[in-house]
Amino acid sequence: MLPDQPAYTPACGSAAPVHAPAAPGDELGTSRGSRILGYIAALLLGALFGAIGTVVHQIDVSVFGLFDLPVGLILALVAIGLLLTGLRLIAPSRLAAMLAAAALIGVVALLTLESPGGSVLVPAGTVGLVWLFGSTLIAVVVIAWPRLAARRRPVATGGPVHPDARPDAVDSTW
Repeated sequence: MLPDQPAYTPACGSAAPVHAPAAPGDELGTSRGSRILGYIAALLLGALFGAIGTVVHQIDVSVFGLFDLPVGLILALVAIGLLLTGLRLIAPSRLAAMLAAAALIGVVALLTLESPGGSVLVPAGTVGLVWLFGSTLIAVVVIAWPRLAARRRPVATGGPVHPDARPDAVDSTW
């Protein structure tokens, strides 16, 4: 509502309460506390998916003894893509997806390092490099992808169907 416009009041004279539109950062009408809890949940989910993906990315299945199919890598990359895409779709801004991606990439980078005992969770092979760079690439692409405008259905107004039609035109497409 613009400052010089009066608040909308119903024409029938009822005393219905007038609600102000949602603030720009509060499109869903949620409270600040629930948004903060959502961001914390996004961080934890990103860290969880990064840890589980780092552990399972090395699982492979032999296909008739011809080659090894990296099932764990495929599932881990699909899972992080779905997590980040889902966060982009349900959250009003990119912040939740960015927090999840930062936690995911941080955990993957941390678990890539050699442990004090000398064990390595991400070996320096093709599958390890695809997991390391593939997870980062998926996170960057999902976050950088532009928000698609919601498709709006035309509202039935009883007027002409075509925008170029005259206002007194009648739709006879029965």
